[in-house]
Amino acid sequence: MSLALAEDHLAQVVQQGAQESASALSRLLRRPVGVEGFAVAEVAAVARDHSRVAVVLAFETSGGVPGHLAFVVDEAIAASLVASLTGADAGELNKSALMALAEIGNIAASAFLNGVARVVGRTCLPSVPRVTHSPTEQALRAALPPVPLRVATLRVDGSDTVTVVFAAG
Repeated sequence: MSLALAEDHLAQVVQQGAQESASALSRLLRRPVGVEGFAVAEVAAVARDHSRVAVVLAFETSGGVPGHLAFVVDEAIAASLVASLTGADAGELNKSALMALAEIGNIAASAFLNGVARVVGRTCLPSVPRVTHSPTEQALRAALPPVPLRVATLRVDGSDTVTVVFAAG
């Protein structure tokens, strides 16, 4: 298979990756995490689905499917995820909270790419995460190429949204 994926195959890759991410996050956070839906969208549309300021955990992917992967989490939800992981009260997103989010992102990205690797039959690797806590659209534009993006919505506890965004190539 070439590194450029057909659209239908790319959809399958993102679906499998999102399922794996949800499963890993559920085990890590000890909270239910499910996949709610999939779409193709531009950066501006993804940003509109989030609060004005969010945390973006961005990765470059290499190996079987090179590209860009990002997890978008609103500030309040990010604080809640850190609290689930550390046992601390949900507070401000200080340096240690952002470091905890980077670890959550590492686990979610690795799980996503393990799912992708099963679909394409080749090893896929994430880069070191780039953690950005800033205006959502600005962070997404810095992390992702200006192409149509594959988007999956994860729900934590049935209500909190984590958006998974992938751009192959």
